[in-house]
Amino acid sequence: MSTGDPQNRIPAYPGVERFIDAFDKLVVQPRRSRSRVPVVLLSEPGDGSAGRRIVAGLRSRMRGRSEVLAPHAYIPQIPDGADPPPLELFEHLTLQLAETMPPGTGELRLHSYRLLRSVVTAPAIEGLMERRHAELRNHCYAEHRNWSRTAQTLWWLGGRDQASGGTLLELLWNFIAGPLFQRLPRALYSWRANRRMLGRARSRSWYAEWVRRQHGSPPTDFFRSALDLVHGEPATDPERMDRVLMHALLADLDQACRSRMLNPWRRRRTTRFVLLFDEAGPADSRVQRFLRELRSAMEDLRCTSVFAVAGGVRSLASRIPDIDATGLAHAGAELINIERRGMTPGQPTGIVVPVTEVPEDDQAAVYWLGRWPTLVTPSPRWGPGAEVAGVLGVGTVALAVAAALILVPDVRGGNNDDPCQGSTFLGTDGQCVGVAEGAAGFGRGPSEQAVRAVLQQIERQNGEVDTELAGRRADDRRPGRRTVVYFGPLTGGKDAEDPVRGGTLAELRGIALAQQHINAQALRSGERVPLRVLAANAGDRFKDAPAVAERIAELAARDPSIAGVVGFGQSRRKTYDAIRVLDKAGIPMVGTSGTADELLRQGEHYYQTAPTDSRAAELMAVFATSAAMTGGQTALRVSLVADATDAYSNSLAASFRSSYGPARTDVLLYTPNDAPEPEPVPGAVSGRPVPTVEDLAREVCRAVQKEPRTAVVWSARASQFQLFLAEISRFSGDCPKISVLGGDDVTNALTEQQRPWDDFTGLTLFYASHGYAPTLAKQSPEAAAFLTAYDRAYSTDRTPSTKAMREDGHVALAWDALRYLAEGIDQAWRTTGSHDDRLDRGLLQGVLYQGLGGGGFDGATGRIDAHGAAGGGRVTENKLLAVLRGSNGQPATELLCGTVTRGDERRTWGPKGKEFPCPQR
Repeated sequence: MSTGDPQNRIPAYPGVERFIDAFDKLVVQPRRSRSRVPVVLLSEPGDGSAGRRIVAGLRSRMRGRSEVLAPHAYIPQIPDGADPPPLELFEHLTLQLAETMPPGTGELRLHSYRLLRSVVTAPAIEGLMERRHAELRNHCYAEHRNWSRTAQTLWWLGGRDQASGGTLLELLWNFIAGPLFQRLPRALYSWRANRRMLGRARSRSWYAEWVRRQHGSPPTDFFRSALDLVHGEPATDPERMDRVLMHALLADLDQACRSRMLNPWRRRRTTRFVLLFDEAGPADSRVQRFLRELRSAMEDLRCTSVFAVAGGVRSLASRIPDIDATGLAHAGAELINIERRGMTPGQPTGIVVPVTEVPEDDQAAVYWLGRWPTLVTPSPRWGPGAEVAGVLGVGTVALAVAAALILVPDVRGGNNDDPCQGSTFLGTDGQCVGVAEGAAGFGRGPSEQAVRAVLQQIERQNGEVDTELAGRRADDRRPGRRTVVYFGPLTGGKDAEDPVRGGTLAELRGIALAQQHINAQALRSGERVPLRVLAANAGDRFKDAPAVAERIAELAARDPSIAGVVGFGQSRRKTYDAIRVLDKAGIPMVGTSGTADELLRQGEHYYQTAPTDSRAAELMAVFATSAAMTGGQTALRVSLVADATDAYSNSLAASFRSSYGPARTDVLLYTPNDAPEPEPVPGAVSGRPVPTVEDLAREVCRAVQKEPRTAVVWSARASQFQLFLAEISRFSGDCPKISVLGGDDVTNALTEQQRPWDDFTGLTLFYASHGYAPTLAKQSPEAAAFLTAYDRAYSTDRTPSTKAMREDGHVALAWDALRYLAEGIDQAWRTTGSHDDRLDRGLLQGVLYQGLGGGGFDGATGRIDAHGAAGGGRVTENKLLAVLRGSNGQPATELLCGTVTRGDERRTWGPKGKEFPCPQR
């Protein structure tokens, strides 16, 4: 009758043999046939000890006589009112489970638990929001080094100062040791943590699903999402800490039981992990709370690797349903049924078994326990050494076969299927990103042919410059060419935002026209610097922008003729990262579009020809306040549509609400499912979230129906505007007409083949424009020159999109951006005294930093007078802005504010005799 430890035998209560038989079968049940097992709660009234004696016997049963038979952990009785610290139960369990791993089953590694333990015990993190996730990562890696000898050794090597002298070898060691042994392992740790905790797109991990249930959307970065779990002290939110740590622990235990072909230790783990609790205590005790989280987590994860038994259950909470057994024999029958048939989702997570102190002389129990005094576990056929040798043999054969498959094609002549050549590489969406000459590698998709045509035009113009300069003598005093890189999303993967809707095609046309205009002047006069343009594809919606910026910086370090970068047409967080990379490399940058104010704060090498979003939003607010937008009357309320994940949308929306007034503004937050950065930006504008574009249309219609003088202000992207209008048309019976005031990005919707009025005929559309060249042509020679160049290039193209781009501010802004950078290059060249070899990026940055001489120039979008950082800013003050009323024909200018040309500043707007003042900044 004795078990592994004679001091703790299982009492021979009636029916205990059926319960122990079921327990043994569930512990050693094969992995493939396992299902979730309910937590067994041995309930006893008063101060009885029957349940505690059974738990002690089970613990002894798994110890065996000479070695541990199954991994287990035992929690002794906790006195009433003496709850342990929040983490003590977890530490006790994990330590015992690691110590009771049977021989030949390897070391128990609890990666997810250790990682989340480091998170919940991290001190409160303060400072810049953009840096907090990095601080949390560093803290977790420091904790990781405490138990990983490899990580600790690498860190020690990277931190050693080997330079006792000054030899080249010692200096080289100091140069490479930190990045190689500290930063690289930490980056690898961060990558593995993200992959382990988030899973993949098609198979999210438990943590990603847990965060999705908490916040509505899955995380994209583990350490950013885990900031919500940092409270400085675990005791501040013990239930939440228990919940997340329990999920992590069970996920690790399930993972530890999964067999791997190349891991013989895992194949020898043939038993479940058993958790034993001596005394569960009353309903609100620490152990009972722990058990409740254990049961919920086992159900959530469908955990099959853990079997828990708790004795001393004095009372039960009614929060979780249980299976009620009449005694030990009944409980044994229930468990045998579960062992044979499994548990279905939704079944109770616990089974309550009443036990009382009775005589220990039940003959059936005495006889059975005498025949089976201890747990019987399967014996592996091969020892660990033989399995390791077999695994190594299989691995060697597999490597040989793989090497043969890889090398044989090369022997036959080689075959390079990589479509990305030169300074391009495969990006996030499987398209080539990076830097290329002209159209090479870009614009191959069916919706990108127009983009490819412009890239080919730029490539031809580059060739014309090279041909013209090839015949010059070495002592020629005229300037040589300089290279400018256009930085934007040139391609899109499957279901991505194509370059037409994203505004890239319009910008590229402006760049190509400006390059042709600049080079014609430069080659004719010999006193200006001709330009060569390279195209840098930043990926769909700038997803690959930081990596591409790194590639540009590498090229610029090797090629001093690269003068600067133009582009950055979309304000996104990846755009910010790219600007910081280029700013660190000392490369001047000029923006081609109206962007968030935050963009100017990313680096002092970035300059902007367009007004900031705050100025545009202030002007839109003035227009929404005074213009007759809604059926010939001014609007009384505004439904403001914004995307909480988009930096541009947040900047425009927050500034508009501040200028127009929060009391009159209802903010609707809509984020598309394919958002490149699904997490909200730091300090995102607050409002009412709507999950789908259909719900957004319904909310807008409801607002218009309630108050007909409600205007819609669209600060989101144009790519969602068309979908919104299509949904609005379905509810047109509720709101047959709506008035929309859009930001400058809405103009991208006007360049598509399908116009907004085709989707919803009841639309009245107003939109901000950063320069309407047809209006300025009479006052501005530069605007007239731009229109002439555009008509010369595209007069034969009579498609609606080409006509719309002639009136679109994006094309003219891109023209002005390249003209601005070219003017800086020309002024920098003049300061060299016609010594071409002295013209470099540092000199150009000095000119731009101080401000262009002569007070700037008249551009196609109004006066350009960015007076440089030394003068207080890198953006033109009182830059020209317009609000146009769209139509299927020619748009009408409703508002024009700012400086058109030197001496021509528009300070008021509106009908004659009823003018309104323009914002002045």
